[in-house]
Amino acid sequence: MLTLGISGGFHEPAATLIEDGHVVAALEEEACEPGGVIGSTRTPGRVWPAQGVAWCLEQRGARLSDVDQIAFAWDPSLIPDVHERPLGMSRAAAGEREKPLWATWPLCELAWVRHALDTRDVAVGTEAAGWPRWHYVPHQLSHIAAAFLTSPFEESAILCVNARGERSATSYASGRGTTIKILGEVEAMDSLGLLFERLTVHLGFGSGTGEDKVVALAARGKPRFREAFTRIVTRAAGGGYHVSGEGLTDLLGPARIPGTRIEPRHEDIASSWQECLAETVVALAAGLKQESRARHLTAAGGVFRNIVLNSALRDSGLFEQFWVSPVAGAAGTALGAALWIDHTVGAPHKREPVRDTCWGPRFSAEDVEAALVRAQLPYGRPPAMTVAVAARLASGKTVGWFQGAMEFGPQALASRLILATPAAPGMVETLNDLAGRDPFEPIACAVLSEAAADWFEDTRSASFRSCLARVRNDKRPRIPAAAHVDGTARVQTVDRAVQPLLHDAIEAFGALTGIPVLLSADFTTRHGARIRTPLDAIEAFACRPLDALAIGPFLLEKGR
Repeated sequence: MLTLGISGGFHEPAATLIEDGHVVAALEEEACEPGGVIGSTRTPGRVWPAQGVAWCLEQRGARLSDVDQIAFAWDPSLIPDVHERPLGMSRAAAGEREKPLWATWPLCELAWVRHALDTRDVAVGTEAAGWPRWHYVPHQLSHIAAAFLTSPFEESAILCVNARGERSATSYASGRGTTIKILGEVEAMDSLGLLFERLTVHLGFGSGTGEDKVVALAARGKPRFREAFTRIVTRAAGGGYHVSGEGLTDLLGPARIPGTRIEPRHEDIASSWQECLAETVVALAAGLKQESRARHLTAAGGVFRNIVLNSALRDSGLFEQFWVSPVAGAAGTALGAALWIDHTVGAPHKREPVRDTCWGPRFSAEDVEAALVRAQLPYGRPPAMTVAVAARLASGKTVGWFQGAMEFGPQALASRLILATPAAPGMVETLNDLAGRDPFEPIACAVLSEAAADWFEDTRSASFRSCLARVRNDKRPRIPAAAHVDGTARVQTVDRAVQPLLHDAIEAFGALTGIPVLLSADFTTRHGARIRTPLDAIEAFACRPLDALAIGPFLLEKGR
């Protein structure tokens, strides 16, 4: 059975094609557009993943008429006012006590959802709402399915914390086999995700793309504003919580103007928020543990892109094992909706735990060479690419890495990377400059899975860079660029069976240096978008101070 999963409406539109539980292809619409930044904030006009749908079908050699089921990761029936016309009424006019559901939504976002549904009807070529193969899957359920149905667990508790779904901003459930039972929710008015967005803007960053910067700042500060956050986020029975509407300026001081100097006060605000968020979500997990009696926890929703929060959950000891969806954000709901319909409507089959997310565009050696010829740049074809790359990295050079299929989701983990040695202390600043990031942001690192325990104290949940790991004290002087100011690292363990080429490059680097660890940053265009095509990679190499580019079987170098 072929199932097409779609997310869209107000941000991160994406398409996923599933065949009998197996992911055939997946692509975010933003990856198809010039200047599109994967995981970026809500953008008007990007409501329907038309290019993503077409590309996914093309990979299977299928047409839309060949698809058995279409799953849309949103259920408009849960917001019955979405197709009505009272959008001119303000939240104040709706009243504070009995406001209709649409009143919890910004008017522009309701308009985008409405436009997405209208676009859907045109794209499908029929009145899709009445088409038997069309299924609406609630947004929160799509997140939950994306977490549980890709996890290695047959049974687990499931936690979703995001900005908001149709009605709720937090949902919790239990899963067994392919069955999911929703246990409860926190209403959308009390959204930790939206509060995180507000705070990100207050600290002078862009919502949707700046949250990682807030997490990085938190490690540099002290939680001296913790009391203020107790007024913003209050606890409720059973691990629940409420979010007040108090102004952040009144409690935290004036907002930082984007581009101005970051002060210790801003770092302290970030630290206080991080502590508040972790305590609140751990309390949620504790209540879920008590209700579900589960041994394992799976999690999804944009809030779980926060690697420090994930580490707090892992270290809480509430659950034996912890799995965070590698596509925790809104784009991942396309995957979750498709998997849910695939398992509940189609013939029964086993779940397929996800080991990597390389489901995007792949280019042949012929495709790559054609792009190189067009660019008129000199290139070579080394007999052993990974050995050649390792030699350049060992000499302190930076290398763009364009190999295999593009990753689905907000993180580059194997295919679209900038690699560098972790032994040079100044390499963090170099890579942040290359990647267009702020200098205080840490750089992730990749380590051979078989060597991880020798270099880091805890690499549980590290295959998708979901949690922090502390650099061992005796190893920190050898990899100073891998450690953040608090001694932790954003670690990804690399298994040869899953990512053989990257594994071989790290192994070759280790043979030369004695360090089986490489720094790895997202390989992006000058607009901040993930590199998708060979021409994207060549342009980025030509326009940035990258020393070398390993693109398919070919190697480009500057100064030769």
